[in-house]
Amino acid sequence: MTIQEPTLLFFRHRPEGWETNASIASSMQSLESSFFLIALGRYPHALAVCASAIESSLQAADIDAKERDGFQDLVKKAKRKSPAIEAFGDESLDLFRETRNRITHRGFSPQDDSESVSLYLEIGLPFLSLCYREFHAFDLMGGLLIEYVDHINIAQKVCALAKETPSLDLSYCLNSFGHLIRWCFKRNFSAEWEIDALVHSEEVGGKFEHMYAEKQELERLFDVPYSFDCPVCDDIESVVAELDSGALDLQEVKPIRMACSNCGFVVSNSQPHLSQVLLEKQVVASREKILKEYGIE
Repeated sequence: MTIQEPTLLFFRHRPEGWETNASIASSMQSLESSFFLIALGRYPHALAVCASAIESSLQAADIDAKERDGFQDLVKKAKRKSPAIEAFGDESLDLFRETRNRITHRGFSPQDDSESVSLYLEIGLPFLSLCYREFHAFDLMGGLLIEYVDHINIAQKVCALAKETPSLDLSYCLNSFGHLIRWCFKRNFSAEWEIDALVHSEEVGGKFEHMYAEKQELERLFDVPYSFDCPVCDDIESVVAELDSGALDLQEVKPIRMACSNCGFVVSNSQPHLSQVLLEKQVVASREKILKEYGIE
């Protein structure tokens, strides 16, 4: 009998024996489902599905799990088997579990988006990664496609910086990750004629003319504009970023907002740190050139 392998879209490596282990396969597919929910802006739902991914990963672990064990029981059993799991804070896991239960049983509103993103990035993904490593000898972040890992890392870094500002809605920290997913899967949801039209537009120069006009408009709107490669779609010099003029006077290159004329990704002034983190490597590589172009010695 041929075993039908579960479909995975975000992984380049898998744990050994995953295709015949229903629980670990379910865990990986639940994680991917949480990614798509993030792309749709359904952050509380993404948190709940991430919790399901954790439960399935522990059901597949050698911890004497019972079929009816819930999140709390599974974590207790896992802690008895692994010092690393034991060292993961009970307080943070309790908050994660209680928030998931509240969302699942009592519903949620947009006011829950910020907390859901914070818990997803700071507790859900790190704990799931730990469970995979401890019980399945699998490096989760090493197993995902590199481009998605890069933007998960960016989201975690931005979240840590943004939490220094009280009352800031942290849901924007996942904006580049969600946009990357929508961009990469756009072809899957487009009609054949739409794809043909895009190809034709590129061939006859229509795409170039549109992007050129949009870049000119962005450069007109931004006080101190500079072009970069897009960190989401990878298009060359399609991003126009506005640099902080005060920082430039101090010989610092600090992007404060940005927009891509190719994929449409936008970071506004109300989303602190995101532009800086997304463009960090390019800024380091081009700092001297940028300062020189603006006449700063």
